Amino acid sequence: MDTAWPPRPLRWPGRPLTRGPAVLDRMTFDDVPAIVAAVDAEVLRWIAMPDPYTEADAVAYLMSQGTLSARGAGLTFAVRTEAGGPLVGSAGLHFRGGPGVAEIGYWVGPAARGRGLATASTRVLAEWAFATFGPRRIELLIEPGNAGSARVALAAGAAYEGVRRAGIVHWGRPRDAAVYAFLPADVGHRPPARYGW
Repeated sequence: MDTAWPPRPLRWPGRPLTRGPAVLDRMTFDDVPAIVAAVDAEVLRWIAMPDPYTEADAVAYLMSQGTLSARGAGLTFAVRTEAGGPLVGSAGLHFRGGPGVAEIGYWVGPAARGRGLATASTRVLAEWAFATFGPRRIELLIEPGNAGSARVALAAGAAYEGVRRAGIVHWGRPRDAAVYAFLPADVGHRPPARYGW
């Protein structure tokens, strides 16, 4: 029996993930101008991205997505407000915390903040991840000063678990991370028995 986790290559959902105001699907090169426009100082404050963030940076990032999927490292989605609409943010599912642990990260550009998009995106991505990959837990690692992301995590249904000292690395420097997490029961799922957790 094959128990490799996560399965490689990672497979995209057959249709966009939708919840409330959010539609999640694959980023394309048509999204490059919208990505650049959405990455503002607030995004750069909390996420290690080149500053200034250029079209060349966005293209390089999109070109890396096939490799990340093939390695089982993660999938990054465009956040939109309607199917086929412009990109207004991003939500990613990452596998870097060890067997059975996934991580969700997100950002929303300034024009779309305050509309519940990050919360809806986080929740639907957690639901899909548990149903598709069966992790035992999904973490959200947030710098303690990032109050907006903390509100999103709680509103999406993740539980606050405490601070992991030097839990993340930002531009080569360790930083503390507030840990929020979903367990399968938090979104109404049970882990597949084949993984043994």
